Amino acid sequence: MSKAKTTLTCLVGLLSILGIVFTISFLIRGGANEGFAEYPTVTNLHVIPGLIYLALAPLQFLGPIRDRYRNYHRWSGRLLAGIGLILGGAALFIALVFPYSGIAEQIIVGAFAAFFLIAIIKGVQSARARHYGEHREWMLRAFAIGLSIVTMRLIFIPILVAIGNPTREIAELYSIVSFTIAFCIHSLFAELWIRFTRRRTGSK
Repeated sequence: MSKAKTTLTCLVGLLSILGIVFTISFLIRGGANEGFAEYPTVTNLHVIPGLIYLALAPLQFLGPIRDRYRNYHRWSGRLLAGIGLILGGAALFIALVFPYSGIAEQIIVGAFAAFFLIAIIKGVQSARARHYGEHREWMLRAFAIGLSIVTMRLIFIPILVAIGNPTREIAELYSIVSFTIAFCIHSLFAELWIRFTRRRTGSK
């Protein structure tokens, strides 16, 4: 169990760092979706809070920090919940109003963005009710979805490099394929981890 937690911590840390790098790169270079320039406020409400979320959210799941610095965990959690609602709402707007990959993105990314928001709301409600086991599980689900954008890029970018000079249609296709794979992998792993640790810890 300890080895699995150490491995997972290192993996999450690596993905978070990569996510921060990708986000800074986006802020400098911009993205391929023309809607980003048309709706700069919405884009910034997604990207900048996303940067903060990727930097701080992993610390919420580290036992030594959570147990030793309870006030930090509590106030950071409140901040991250608010940030998560902002970036998740912006992500939902982007997916529905100016999706890069058309209707497929509206359906797939829109559904996962909505679930991200639901998971945060359920997590906050559980914490207020002092159902800390449920709180942990809902926040794990939200974080897994939020972190999946990094895995999406780790799938999507190598595909584009391998193709060489893809058309817009090909790029749109592989964008949504990469999103779908990343969302499914992260969601599945989150559920497996929740069930594995629930049995081990006895949390309800």
